[in-house]
Amino acid sequence: MKKKDFIYDVAKHEEFFFSLLSEREKRQYAGLESIKLGYNGVDVISKRLGIHKHTVRKGKKELLEQTKPPVNKIRQKGGGRKKNVCHSGIN
Repeated sequence: MKKKDFIYDVAKHEEFFFSLLSEREKRQYAGLESIKLGYNGVDVISKRLGIHKHTVRKGKKELLEQTKPPVNKIRQKGGGRKKNVCHSGIN
């Protein structure tokens, strides 16, 4: 394969890489990319990756604050639906 025959599609590879990440990693990657772009980076990245602007802003904030995530956890404790409990005594 010659060098002139090689075509590198950055968008395709970025989309594939993004699909392999966890929720937190996606958020922080989007935040990093928006920081690199500077002004209007949040809008550009949210459209390019197909995620909400708030998600990009949250990832950007996490990176700027340099908060370390808990080990081996993606979501915070207490998330998700609550158990359906009948309090009236009638099932």
